[in-house]
Amino acid sequence: MKKILGINCSSKVEKVLADLIGEKGQMEYEPFHDRMVLEGYQMVVLEMGRKEEQTVQQIRKLRYACNFQNIPIVLIHGRKKYFSSQPYMIAGATEVLSIHDPSAACRQIINGHLIPSREPLAEEFEYLEPFIKNTCHILQTMASIDVKFKEVYFSNAIRIFGDVSGIMGLSGNADGTLVVTFFWDLAKMVVAKMMGMEEENVDAELIHDGVSEFINMISGSTKREFVGKPYHFEISLPSVVVGPGHQIGHLQDTSVAVLIFQVGVHCFALHVCIKPKEHRVNT
Repeated sequence: MKKILGINCSSKVEKVLADLIGEKGQMEYEPFHDRMVLEGYQMVVLEMGRKEEQTVQQIRKLRYACNFQNIPIVLIHGRKKYFSSQPYMIAGATEVLSIHDPSAACRQIINGHLIPSREPLAEEFEYLEPFIKNTCHILQTMASIDVKFKEVYFSNAIRIFGDVSGIMGLSGNADGTLVVTFFWDLAKMVVAKMMGMEEENVDAELIHDGVSEFINMISGSTKREFVGKPYHFEISLPSVVVGPGHQIGHLQDTSVAVLIFQVGVHCFALHVCIKPKEHRVNT
């Protein structure tokens, strides 16, 4: 049975969730705190507080605690007046629902988010393995950092919930994008190790340059392994985007493989979206 965590939920919201989820999920409840552990949960439901900024900060911390796993965060409220959901979505909420919304629609939305992510096919691992290997190798050799590959899932979303992303456009025999995403603390540590500096001396400009160089090295080393194969690509100049909840454009009708890597208690993600030209369907 799927485990769902309800946070700061009143008895009224608990009753609504029991009706919406029924026997499809096992609900657990606890108050919000700064050291939330979300491992093992398939969904998080947070009841909106009275203060917008406090709720926004809670969502950001919950998204950070997800460690890039595909865990939907549903914000639920009891307000009847219209208000903008944008601040909560930017912070990392997946959905914003009201207890006054039609129950059938809410039930359909929640059940949709409880559908498991697709596992990679064997042939998909053929092109993902070089990215996994080279990402680990670069961090180990260039920064002396122990890193392990944790998991992969496929997503059609273009929202990325880290703080800084390095982006590489791919073209040639195969088109696509390659994106590495960090939360700020891990990005600072990785860049400091790569540059042989103390973390306190690493500023935003150095993080920008370091993340750009990191995605460049992953792309370049993996490109060489695909020579003569359908996935062989050419690379562009890397770019960097900073800010929570930023969006990255990927190829239309192409799934994005999200590879999660772990460094100590922190994680980062590599988003691989690549499609050989000869595999496309002409329309």
